[in-house]
Amino acid sequence: MHIEIIGLHLFAVIIMLPGSGMSKGQIAGIVLGSISCAATLLLAIALIYNKNHLGFKQKISKKRSVPKNPIKFEGVKGFGFQELETATDSFSTASQVGQGGYGKVYKGILADGTIVAIKRAQQGSLQGEKEFLTEIEMLSRLHHRNLVSLVGYCDEDGEQMLVYEFLPNGSLHSLLAARFRSNLTFAMRLRIALDSAKGILYLHTEADPPLIHRDIKTNNILLDSKFTAKVSDFGISKLAPVLDGKEMGTETISTAVKGTPVRSTACKLTEEFTEKRKCVLCRIYLFKEKTKPNS
Repeated sequence: MHIEIIGLHLFAVIIMLPGSGMSKGQIAGIVLGSISCAATLLLAIALIYNKNHLGFKQKISKKRSVPKNPIKFEGVKGFGFQELETATDSFSTASQVGQGGYGKVYKGILADGTIVAIKRAQQGSLQGEKEFLTEIEMLSRLHHRNLVSLVGYCDEDGEQMLVYEFLPNGSLHSLLAARFRSNLTFAMRLRIALDSAKGILYLHTEADPPLIHRDIKTNNILLDSKFTAKVSDFGISKLAPVLDGKEMGTETISTAVKGTPVRSTACKLTEEFTEKRKCVLCRIYLFKEKTKPNS
């Protein structure tokens, strides 16, 4: 602004030189008019800048405030976005440990030092708020040593995340493909298979209501620090009722997984899942696990 004022002074000096043929009143009018135009222009620029700057800040924040009245589920915590953002170093590439049909998976460290796995839904996987909270309520009722435990969730504007316990030894698929798979003895493989079967059995027959996994594979069997197997990815989906009355006489709830479909003609996702088909899935998984190289 100082530059514009100096420029106007120079302009006034120039036009006031002898021979300009202009009266002092005309010169004063020109100067005042120029100052008024410059001030108006600067004010318009300032308003546009402030508006854009405020919009940018709002875009960055995306209303990342903790919900005023988060719904409480037993054993499950409602996290704010900023808390999970801090835990994952702003969801950095270094924190990413996987990616699936639901979205990216990040390793996070909470404020109390707890290490967790955070599954952040991608745009196409977002559910309605009621549907998402219904799924959280269902998952909060599942408790078994061979299931990956749900620690918490985040449901804020434009974001849906599931927070699980972190299993340091990764998936069974990765373990079998690793160079040190030869160290995985037959006894360990058998124990992993039994642990997996126990988790699946709990989901299919003991959970209330029963849940059918529909995506049983080595990628969805995770291992803790002691190589205890835990079943994962059994709830990241829209809930869909499936009636098995003809063969089971009971009603079960199934999860239509948004991940890799089961590659078995007997287990197409468009078909109803029965007890027999569940057994086929388990046998396919166990056969694959036992017949890997160096098994």
